[in-house]
Amino acid sequence: MTWLILVVLILTVLMLVIGTLSPLLGLILISLSVGALIYIVFRTLHIHYYAFKKLQRSGGTWAGFLRHVSGISPRTGDSYFIFLNKDKNLVLDDRQKQIIIENYKITRIAVMEAALITKINDREIADLMGMEAHPALHAVRSWLARNPSAKRQFMMLIYVDDYNNEDAQLNNELIFFSDIEGKGHIKELLRQPAIAVKALYIPKGTKIEELYPGEGHKPRRRKIRTSSEADKMLESKERAADNSTEPFSPL
Repeated sequence: MTWLILVVLILTVLMLVIGTLSPLLGLILISLSVGALIYIVFRTLHIHYYAFKKLQRSGGTWAGFLRHVSGISPRTGDSYFIFLNKDKNLVLDDRQKQIIIENYKITRIAVMEAALITKINDREIADLMGMEAHPALHAVRSWLARNPSAKRQFMMLIYVDDYNNEDAQLNNELIFFSDIEGKGHIKELLRQPAIAVKALYIPKGTKIEELYPGEGHKPRRRKIRTSSEADKMLESKERAADNSTEPFSPL
């Protein structure tokens, strides 16, 4: 979105210079573009500042900003700050309330390209997450159909094993978050020792035949067991190419 606004702004200025655009329309387009850029910069700074201050107060080691897709409430599309606090629990914060998921309740955290979820069935998702029951993922696939840009980004799946229907915090044992805005820093989470032992990382671009190869072929999917193994799997050149590996920095 930012690049699109910049392109509109640059083209508007060029068209005003060469005289192919009326001054009034050009002024309107420039005002709208500059206003949109100011809003994006302000929102980004606010997100980083909020995450940094909350992380500082809680003594945590990781923070991310992700879009909720399914698992917490019937509503989809809400943005959540997610923190790994000093007790190694995940804290889900929508700036109105906080939900704490204790570390012992988390059976697995999987990270994969969202497009892969649209290509594999519910049973295969259950196998990846180590679930006995098959989850119903029609809401997730419907959300991805409405947000096609999210298919190119990572999606994080959290399997809460000690879940029950009376738990007021969650409405499902499988929670989905999308890194549609690129502020999730998900790979940084997978390098945290308390999470690495429960994590499954599937690289972007993994194909179905690589995930479920035929006889005699080695699968490409890789389980992150320890933080040291996670560092080996996420090579330095891959980190440099992926902006999602940078932690929130002080402002």
